[in-house]
Amino acid sequence: MFLRRRSWASVISLVILVSIILAACNKEVPTHAEGKATKLETGAVTVYKKKAISKKSKVYYKDRVAVLMYHDLVKGKTTKKALSAEVFKKQMELLKTSGFRVIGMKEYSDFVLKGGKVPDNAVLITFDDGYESFYKLAYPVLKEYGYPATAFLIVRSIDERIGVPKMTWDQMREMQKDGMTFYSHTYDSHAYADVNERGKSKPALTARKYLINKKRQETKEEARQRIIDDLKKAEERLKEELGNTDSILCFPYGAYNDTVMEALKSLDIQISFTIEKGVNSRSDAKGFRINAAKVGMDPETTIGQLKKIKAYTG
Repeated sequence: MFLRRRSWASVISLVILVSIILAACNKEVPTHAEGKATKLETGAVTVYKKKAISKKSKVYYKDRVAVLMYHDLVKGKTTKKALSAEVFKKQMELLKTSGFRVIGMKEYSDFVLKGGKVPDNAVLITFDDGYESFYKLAYPVLKEYGYPATAFLIVRSIDERIGVPKMTWDQMREMQKDGMTFYSHTYDSHAYADVNERGKSKPALTARKYLINKKRQETKEEARQRIIDDLKKAEERLKEELGNTDSILCFPYGAYNDTVMEALKSLDIQISFTIEKGVNSRSDAKGFRINAAKVGMDPETTIGQLKKIKAYTG
């Protein structure tokens, strides 16, 4: 009787052991794309975890830089004058997930002037006018993603606190530590100026102003000297407050002419920016930009423009 009991016990033990072995053999072990499993030792148990497949980012363009143009940001919905901060943040996220590489102004300058290299899908982020929202709304997002950006300042409005709230020099010095850079949008030429007694006006930087007290229009030389004086003062203030050692200009309203370009040459301002749509090659010291703050355009469409960049390159 005793031997019979032991025999039955042995049979039962054998059945249990076989069942365990079969279950283990039938269990699927996940593998990654190359068919190999990754194992994690957790005490007595070995856990197999599938490796993430690394995808190489798609190349939309090479040896080019797309420059995004912004002005003011606002909390809530986009208005005619300001882009929603939430939309801006979504755009920054899409730049990252779509494989775009954000560069700073120094890299861009080296690319244009010194033959420097830029990564595939290179993007430069710019803001015009020096609004306070750059510090309060854009800067935190840029820091989160590790992106540098450039703001173009109407320098007199920073010095004298004119109009819509602008950044302070102290705020700019703080942001410089995180890769933000600041350049000229003129000292005080971001306005329209009368060019005759009837009140016809043109952008001040390209106009020959009507001199009311003299009842005549400026001469070409008077206009040239006024422009030089304005741009020189902006550069002096940027150097005094921020330590700038290079000079870059963003044209107000995107307006420029031969007189303006002569003034830039005399001041050794070698890089400038327009509002003309396009993408920049090494020969484009007068840079194109893409408006990233169009009313009614969703973030996907805005960033989608960059994926079709070859349409601008010819």
